[in-house]
Amino acid sequence: MLLLVARVSWSQDTLGTVRLRQQLAARPADTARVRLLSSLCYALHDVAPLRGLTYGEQAVTLARSTDDQPGLLRALLYLSSCYANLSDGPQALKLQQEALTLARAQQNHDAIVRAFAGIGSIHHERNDTVSAWRNYRQALTRMHRPGVSTRTQLMLLGNLGTMLSYMGRYNEGLAYTRQAMLLANRSGDKAGESMYVANLGKYYLLQERYDIAEGLLRKALNISQPLRTPRYQTSQLELLATVLLLRDQPDEAEQYTRQALGIARRIGYQERILDAYNLLANISVHRRDFEQAYDWQLRFQQLNDSLNSRSRLNTLTSLQTRYETHEKENQIRLLTQQGQLQQVRNRELWVVVGALLLGLVGAGVFYGKLRRSQHALAANHAALARATEQTRQLSASKDRLYSIVAHDLRGPVTSFVGVTELIDFYLRTGDEQGLKRLPKQVRQSAHNLNHLLDNLLNWAVSQTGELAFQPEPLPVAPLLDSAVELYRTTAEARQITVTTTDPEHLAVRADANMTRTILRNLLANALKFTPVGGAVQLTAETTPDGRFVVLSVIDTGPGIAPEHLAQLLSPDSGKARPLVSGARSGTGLGLPLCRAFAERQGGSLDIRSTPGHGTHVRVQLPRA
Repeated sequence: MLLLVARVSWSQDTLGTVRLRQQLAARPADTARVRLLSSLCYALHDVAPLRGLTYGEQAVTLARSTDDQPGLLRALLYLSSCYANLSDGPQALKLQQEALTLARAQQNHDAIVRAFAGIGSIHHERNDTVSAWRNYRQALTRMHRPGVSTRTQLMLLGNLGTMLSYMGRYNEGLAYTRQAMLLANRSGDKAGESMYVANLGKYYLLQERYDIAEGLLRKALNISQPLRTPRYQTSQLELLATVLLLRDQPDEAEQYTRQALGIARRIGYQERILDAYNLLANISVHRRDFEQAYDWQLRFQQLNDSLNSRSRLNTLTSLQTRYETHEKENQIRLLTQQGQLQQVRNRELWVVVGALLLGLVGAGVFYGKLRRSQHALAANHAALARATEQTRQLSASKDRLYSIVAHDLRGPVTSFVGVTELIDFYLRTGDEQGLKRLPKQVRQSAHNLNHLLDNLLNWAVSQTGELAFQPEPLPVAPLLDSAVELYRTTAEARQITVTTTDPEHLAVRADANMTRTILRNLLANALKFTPVGGAVQLTAETTPDGRFVVLSVIDTGPGIAPEHLAQLLSPDSGKARPLVSGARSGTGLGLPLCRAFAERQGGSLDIRSTPGHGTHVRVQLPRA
């Protein structure tokens, strides 16, 4: 019965998408077409995000050209979901922030809550739970305002339950998930109720309360079966099979797993096929049928490699599409200017022919027109040169990003490969002490990789001019304390003394995210290059005129040679070059990023350093 229901549901979903495309073919370029394009984008954002991306981009472009502000708001929210599913977090975040600005202008409370929840979800995917929780709180304070739909409330509560459980705050996560389940039940949203009942079952599964988990998952299946929702059913069947296997019921576990595998294959749900292979391998191991377990595990590995390759290809395709769009816009601008230049030349030719016919009588008129044409030609040549330079800079920026990724990701990734080889070696040799040392190496490699990716994403956003700047009064003391707390473990491990000094009640007017990024980078650099037993000092003081606050990071490291200072602060290098100064080495990306963020906020950054006597970095920001 479950297999028949899944087949009918997938067919209806496909027909629904086909009907939308048929309606789209008959619609002119108006607001109704924007709605159809947005609907197709939303229908495909989960199952086929690359296809949904095409419809979403068309919807945004058409909404802008027709000045359809409500349609643009909807299209931005749906298009952001496609980019998020393609792992393009910066672009998804940019679209959500634009949608939030539009929603506030239109006083659309439902869209405001949806945008805050979407931004929180993107930060959660990037493991930035602090930013995620801050945006979720903004959504929670507005959740019960007039106009906020039940659908949006369910999305917010469900996301909160998932994130809090991920953070280990199980009781709070359960509370939000129960709220979502009760709300879905009251509103008649059976699909939502089924999903949140299954989520509750998953929480109890993680807490090893298998009897409660089994009851909840069976209840979720009873709700979802009549709804013809194959994606929900496959997930719930596999969760129930997992519980049954843990309760030593392999036969029933295999029955549900094979049902889930059949549904997933029919609808092309590759992730659930992967989970089914893994479950069947575990069931075979439970029965001590290792030959069959090896066969299922081999299928799992092959499909997993294929899915990873497809995910990377989708992400690269999305990034390439954005670069190609910028390049095509520049090419169109160049062609337009060349056409204008040709028109000027054609006018000159007709002026010459007319002058020849008129003879000496028109000589004066011809001379005047020729002078004006020369001025126009010079202006067009200058515009053409500026456009060519812009194209060159864009290409150099793209090459720099690719070069940095190719050069600097190799090290951390190689570290992870080395760790896997160490695990294999320690397991073969039975070296338990070696295994105990591995978590520290993994944490260090992950920290380095996360710090590098954060800088790369921030730098890429700053280079494209898409950086959102939201200034607000920020007390200095919490900024310095949060930076120190983030790297406290690193400092203690290297026996480095970190101190802060700042006048009481001192505050800056700046963007919180930019300022924290500056302090994180400067403190990380100071700790990285300060020898064991050294000291790092963070200070804050006002300028003599009282208009600015100077934040300083002072270390006792080896210092920087004068010839390397200019190179460290240059963001326009066409090629990513690791910079070395004495004992200092790095990507050459952090300091240009800090300077760009400081100048974006109306401030400045400068470095004072003498080889052998440490480094003093000063960041000047407007005083609140």
